[in-house]
Parts: sequence; C-alpha cells; structure tokens
Amino acid sequence: MSGRDRVWALVDRLGSLADTPADDDEERQRHRFMLLTGYSMGCGGIIWGSLCFAGGLYGPGLIPYAYTLITIVNFSVLGRTKRFGAARTVQVLISLLLPFFTQWALGGFLASGAIMLWAMLALVCALSFESKRAAVGWLVVYLALTVFSGVIDSHLTVPANLPSGGFGPLSFTLNIATVSATVFVLTVYFLHLRDRANEELARKNAQIAKSQQALVQSEKMAALGQLVAGVAHELNTPLGAIAASVGSIASALDTALAELPAVLAAASASELEGLQALLHASEQARTSLTSREERALRAQVEADLDRLGIPEARKFSRSFVAMGTTEHLDAHLPLLQSPSAEALIRSAADLSSIRRNSGTIRTAADRAAKIVFALKSYAHPGSATGEAVDGRLADNLDTVLTLYQNQLKSGVEVVRTYEDPCQVRGHHDELNQVWTNLVHNALQAMAHRGRLELRTERAADSVRVQVIDSGPGIPESARRRLFEPFFTTKTQGEGSGLGLSISREIVERHGGTIAFESRPGRTAFTVTLPTAEPEVHHA
Repeated sequence: MSGRDRVWALVDRLGSLADTPADDDEERQRHRFMLLTGYSMGCGGIIWGSLCFAGGLYGPGLIPYAYTLITIVNFSVLGRTKRFGAARTVQVLISLLLPFFTQWALGGFLASGAIMLWAMLALVCALSFESKRAAVGWLVVYLALTVFSGVIDSHLTVPANLPSGGFGPLSFTLNIATVSATVFVLTVYFLHLRDRANEELARKNAQIAKSQQALVQSEKMAALGQLVAGVAHELNTPLGAIAASVGSIASALDTALAELPAVLAAASASELEGLQALLHASEQARTSLTSREERALRAQVEADLDRLGIPEARKFSRSFVAMGTTEHLDAHLPLLQSPSAEALIRSAADLSSIRRNSGTIRTAADRAAKIVFALKSYAHPGSATGEAVDGRLADNLDTVLTLYQNQLKSGVEVVRTYEDPCQVRGHHDELNQVWTNLVHNALQAMAHRGRLELRTERAADSVRVQVIDSGPGIPESARRRLFEPFFTTKTQGEGSGLGLSISREIVERHGGTIAFESRPGRTAFTVTLPTAEPEVHHA
C-alpha cells in the first residue's frame, strides 16, 4: 500500500464513526466529509486557543477550546447513537457561530485577523451533506453575522493584553492560510471520493451489464425451452411418416419384384398402354382420406364398376381407391376387361404405392428440414461474430411461427399480412427473442384459441411489425406496469415477468420503440425500427 493509500485509509477509518450497515455510499461520503471538516476546525480551535492563552487572553481563548470540546463530545455521541442528522446540525451551528464569537471577543476584524473566515468552512460543510435549501439558510445566517460584525466592529473593545493592532499580519496570514489549506484538503478529499465512486459505479455497471446479458440469454433459453415439446412433436410427425412410408415401400417393392417381370412379359401392347395410363392417372391423385371417407369411396367405386359390368368389382375397388383413381373409370375399361386385369392392376397399385410413399418421405423430410432450419435460424440468424447483419423481419416471423406450429394448429387462425419483407440491419437473434415473446404472450392470452395476425409494413424511415391477438385484452390495472421487470399477469410458473422488459430493451438498443393498444377481442403490440442503419449496442 502506497503512502497516499495509507492516508486515505486513515481518513476513511476516522470518517467511519457515523456509519451503519444500512447506509449507502452517498450517505457514507456525507459522514466522512462532516467528520473531516470537524477534525480540521478542531485542530484550528486548539491552535487559536493556545495562541490566546499564550498572550494571556483567557476569555477569548476559551471559545476555540470550547469548539474543540463540543466537537469531541458531539462526535462521541454520534459514534454511540449514529444520529447523523442531529450531529451535523450541532457541528454546522458551532462552526458558524464560534468563529464570530471569537472575533467579537478579540475586538473585531483587524484585531482578530478576521477569524470569522473559519465560519466559511461551515458553509462548505453544509453544501456537502445538507439539502440545497438548508445550505442556503446557513448562507443567509453567515451573511447576516458578517454584516452584523461590520456594524458593531467600531464599538468592540480590544482586550488590554493585545496591542492596538491586534495580532497583526500573523493572524491574517494564519487564518487565510489555514482556511485555504482546509478548503483545499476538503476539495481533494471530495475529488478522491468522486473518483472512488466513479470506479465503483463502473464496476457495478460492468456487473449489471454481465447480469443483464445473462438474463437475456436465460430468457431466450427459457423461451426456447417452452418450444422443445412442440418442436419434438413436429419432428416426430414427419419421422413417423417416413418410417411408415419406408415399410409400405418395402412391402410394395417385394410384391412388385415378385410379380411385375412376369406380368410385363405376358402383357400385350394395349395392356401396357392401359397400365401406363392408369399409373399416369394415379400420379395426379393427391387426396388424403380418413377411414370413413375411404370406406364410402370404395363402396362408390364398387358400384361404378358393377355398372360397367366388371366382375369381382369389390377386389378392384380397393386398388383404385388406394391409387386415388376413382373418377372416369370407363377410361380404364379395356384394362379392366383384360384377361390379366387382376395382375396388371395389382402391379399398378404396388408401383403407385412406391411412388406415393416416396413423395410422402420427400414431404416429411422437407418438413423436418424446415423445422431444423427454423431452429438454426432462431438460434443463429446472423453473423457468428456477433456483428449486426441484414435480415428480413418477415422471414424471422415465419421462423418463429414454424417453431410454434404444434401450438398453432390446435385452434389458432394465423393471418400473415406482410406488406413488405422489412429488411433491416441488426442483431436478429435478439430480435427473434422479441418476436418469440410477443407470439408466446399472444397465444397464452388467447388460451391457444383464436386469431393471431402478424403484420409488417414500411414507412419512409422505419419499419413496423405488429403482433395482434383476439384475446380478452390487457387489464387496465396492469397496463402501466406491463414493461416493468418481473411484473407478470400470468399465474405462478407460467412466466418470469422478464419477457416484455427484455423485449423493450432489445428494441431500444436497435433505436426503435415498442408500444401496445388493447381492448377486449384485440390486443396489438407494435414494434417500430429505423430503416437507417442504427448504432446497435449488443448486450
């Protein structure tokens, strides 16, 4: 520890007399400033009391000694009671009055060397730990005493022990030098406290920034965690379709490989032409049927085949329904009347099944890939270096909707009104968190039943994104506190109360605003972002 650090440590120990565990840094600084001023003026009281006693001026000398004694008693009581308000009033009062009393006792300005200058320290002291109004009051008292001293100066009696000129230049020099030095020391100490407070503030700001970043990441992970179950279901659906289709392909392929070579070898040119026509017709079929619809359609096809005079119509109806070729059956009449009709149509059904299930696998794989891409885009939509990048807000909204697909399909009508894709530069991983929070809140407000509308539009110098739900609206009592951290209208366990607070912070860091309007049946959150490239501060 350096010599200067030791000095400040000693001052801190001397100034900690009034501290309590409940005091904040500002209050502790007030304590130290008052105590340091009292210590300084107490030393001055000893010096002046000693000078007076040395000159045989016992009456005037008792006044500065009294100041030192009262200061000691006052600080002792303060150390026991910690009543800083009472102690500071006593200290300012004696610091203001006793220098004037000493000056009057010594015979006035000239005789005392204007010892009332010490009272200025009371004003410096009051400015540091009193309110501005109280400090002005003390200033008025100081000026009144100064004027009063000037009025009575010529009527004061110089003690006989003093020469006609009083203490002379020595007293002026002593008073001006000591008061100036004390003010300088107090100023240096104040600057020291300010520097230390700034360092502490910088440290706390760094901690807050780190905690804030952790909160944002935590809220993001919490939002992502809420999606996990739905995303897992959404991935299981295409995976299940792929597994089922693979089994169907394997079965159809086994049958086709066993029968198709012989069927093709024995088929005539017209039969092959009919087989191709039937396969072509099955390619156009895209109908997905429930069990009930399939049974009704089989009965209809069977009846149509009976009217065409096809024997064993029931056997053929199953294949035609499976291929989706249930209309214009008369177009396939030559093939149905062929001696090899049963084998040809069964082979066509197997080939159609292979093609159809291959399409199902392709669709399911595309769906799974879309979900995986949405997850990747949600987590890392921009630059890996954390820099602001260009991105389309409409695409980001679609990404969020993809992740919420499992919760949307149960009873939510989604309406996309994208007047403009709204490309902006920013940290889109953070903006995605905003869209996630707004969509999630909207779904919860509607109890996953209702209308969810997402809008984007571009103005001259900004873009707007709106998330609108048809829920019951936000209660009037909650609207003023909606963006407060940890405030939530949800039941315990459903929300942390950080979503909207973090969303507003993210939007404001991007130079934008977030607002809402709400009434029963319609709540709209509007995010406005600048189109000009903002100075984005990454959390």
